[in-house]
Amino acid sequence: AALIAGVISSSFSWYNIENTTWPTRAAWFSGLVLSIASVASSAIHTAAFLRMKCDRDIPQRFRHALGKYRDYEGEAHDMWKPHVLIPYVLGGPTLHLKLAVLAFLIGLFYELWRAANDAMLTWHGEHLKIAFVVTLVGGFVVINYIFSIWTLVHRSIHTASKP
Repeated sequence: AALIAGVISSSFSWYNIENTTWPTRAAWFSGLVLSIASVASSAIHTAAFLRMKCDRDIPQRFRHALGKYRDYEGEAHDMWKPHVLIPYVLGGPTLHLKLAVLAFLIGLFYELWRAANDAMLTWHGEHLKIAFVVTLVGGFVVINYIFSIWTLVHRSIHTASKP
């Protein structure tokens, strides 16, 4: 997350940042804020889990922090049920990081295609070629990302369902 924040903040030092459109700068500033939020929430999670680690009854503390026991009628014992927001809370830093990357890429592609559109009006094709190649690479990256996530989720579901 800190690396993404560094990449986004270094994009503000480009020589013509003031010549970019407001959507591009808004997307980049949003990405910067999201990456800083990712770093901050990761630090909070790390500190909380390190504090819990010092306790002797670690599994019980984690269960208590992530859910609660409920007494169900007709049951011989209490059942533990996780809090509804736990996936969101534990996945928050990763979500912020993914959104930061997405915001940066949206701003980047917007600026690339805006420059390509302006170049098409004056018949200078270099910006159009750059935008096209970067879009092809971006599409390749998105397809690989979706494939890797699908493979990971698919394998974890089938691995978890086996006895």
